[in-house]
Amino acid sequence: MKLSKNARILLDRYLLGVRRALPAKKSSDIAAEFESTLLDRLDERYPAMAEVNEEQLKEMLQEMGSPNKVAASYGPQRSLIGTRFFPAYLLVLRIVVPVVLGALTLALAVGFIAGSITPDWKAILEYIASLFNGAFMAAAWVTLIFAIIERASEDKRIDELEEFEKFNPKDLPELTDTEKKPDVFGTLFEIVMSMVGLAFFTYLLSTDGSFPVYINPAEKLGQVRIFTDSFLRFVPAMMAVAGIEIARNVIFLSQGRKGRLTNSLQYLIHVAHIVISVLLLGSFPLISVDWLQGFAETASWDFPQIVKGIHTFIRWGLYLSILGSVVEMIKQAGKQLRATI
Repeated sequence: MKLSKNARILLDRYLLGVRRALPAKKSSDIAAEFESTLLDRLDERYPAMAEVNEEQLKEMLQEMGSPNKVAASYGPQRSLIGTRFFPAYLLVLRIVVPVVLGALTLALAVGFIAGSITPDWKAILEYIASLFNGAFMAAAWVTLIFAIIERASEDKRIDELEEFEKFNPKDLPELTDTEKKPDVFGTLFEIVMSMVGLAFFTYLLSTDGSFPVYINPAEKLGQVRIFTDSFLRFVPAMMAVAGIEIARNVIFLSQGRKGRLTNSLQYLIHVAHIVISVLLLGSFPLISVDWLQGFAETASWDFPQIVKGIHTFIRWGLYLSILGSVVEMIKQAGKQLRATI
């Protein structure tokens, strides 16, 4: 019995849901047993079919119910939160934890804007620590509450929970990164951009932060120093990060999937981005715009205000870079956590 491409993807997502609802030691064996049973039933129902399509598979899965219901039929409670309450528990967890993390992030942003928090090493480290502490405490309280509810309502019928036993394709987990084939074009694009970054940084070091610029159209092209020594001292670290990004993407393409090494390198890259951004925040000014002063005065512009606006723009760009790296780390950790649940 052969499955169409879409049917195969649907079945893989369903099996992933079954594995996540089972103890890790038994999940692969039980999922393989269930897959064999399912394919046999499809063969009996559609004996003359050369290929089973997605709709035919959905019909069969509707009869079997959700992955959690199937998992529950293969054994006793899997952990502190059993398969009966686990879908509701996971739903609440996915709501509460992001809300807590969002509130902490909002508090940091308000503190930066109001000036009550100084953007330095201590503030960033305290923020990261508060994220992990907040996520842990929120997850712990949700887990404790559901564990108490489950023990108190054992053997009692709860109509709301029966909805989670019904099969709904939208509720199936997406295939994890380790099960997906790499986006070759996207990965190659990232490699090319990292190489462009290396070339750019090499040029900066060779010219001591200067660029050829036409200050006056009537004059010849001249070298103007744009990047300060405060910025240039971090260029070697940026080049090292770009090199790690290239290595990670090459490994990803060669292995055909994301593994422990590529995930570890991705964490390292995010941490490096955060560290470099924090150090840059304490090293202003990063660029020099003195070469614009004559032009600004000629045009009757407020040059000090222009300089202030440029530095503010760069500072907020670094804030967003730090926030983006933290969010990506949380998302990556969440994906790996869900893959083990």
